[in-house]
Amino acid sequence: MRNSITRSKVAITGANGFIGNALREALKQQGIEAIGLCRNPKLENDIEFNLVNLTTLNNIPDDVDTIIHAAYTTQAKDLKNAFQANVKGSKALFDYCHERGIRIIFLSSCSAHQKARSFYGRSKYQLEGYLNEYDVIIRPGFVVGDGGIYKRLANSLRTLKFAPLFWGGMQPLQIIYLEDLVHGIVNAYLEKKGGTYNLVQPTIYPLKEFYRQIFIQQNLTPRFIRLPGNLTLMALKIAEFLKIPLPLTSENLLGLKYLQVFESDCEKLGIRARGFG
Repeated sequence: MRNSITRSKVAITGANGFIGNALREALKQQGIEAIGLCRNPKLENDIEFNLVNLTTLNNIPDDVDTIIHAAYTTQAKDLKNAFQANVKGSKALFDYCHERGIRIIFLSSCSAHQKARSFYGRSKYQLEGYLNEYDVIIRPGFVVGDGGIYKRLANSLRTLKFAPLFWGGMQPLQIIYLEDLVHGIVNAYLEKKGGTYNLVQPTIYPLKEFYRQIFIQQNLTPRFIRLPGNLTLMALKIAEFLKIPLPLTSENLLGLKYLQVFESDCEKLGIRARGFG
């Protein structure tokens, strides 16, 4: 790797996203200059970068010593386009970084494991294999905070007044609060860590109990409807083949079906992760 003493900037892909924006602010509070690598630059120090336009790799400044890769496009219309952006694009970014001695902190997922069936989980797991011992892989649990998937879920439950349960709703879920996740990533950068870290709160919540707590936090009576998981999955795939838009996708359902439990590495990065509720 090149001498990092002459390089002192952190670049964040997906810096305008839920996690990326929080990371930018946390690094700033530590006095670390962080620039955003974004499809649509908004701030003065943002730089145009797009996973499907590899010429934008040349926009990365020479004095960047670490790239936190938090971008993942969900805008692709099909899996072929998703593969082009999220797998091929990320692999090209990793190769670029390794050639120039830029360390990578990759925001993976607890959906990334050998038994994953969703494209999201399988692609994240594949990308982990392209990293080296100097890089950092962060596998967060379900991220709880004022935004992202959690906020959309809470809003949906408030609107529906019930939670659908597939396969009984007993799948194991582990969470991490946004602030704890960001704290862990910043510590990994400051301490020049390498390796894989599962940033999850150690407590395991059955999915039904997780939904119950969201209802209670919103002063709502928990209500549940059991739905046949495999039949719903088949129906969603047919709807997607026919290009019928629905609020739930087969990808969402596959992610729920194959949830896994991970040992928490929070303490290794100086975090005392809070429980949910």
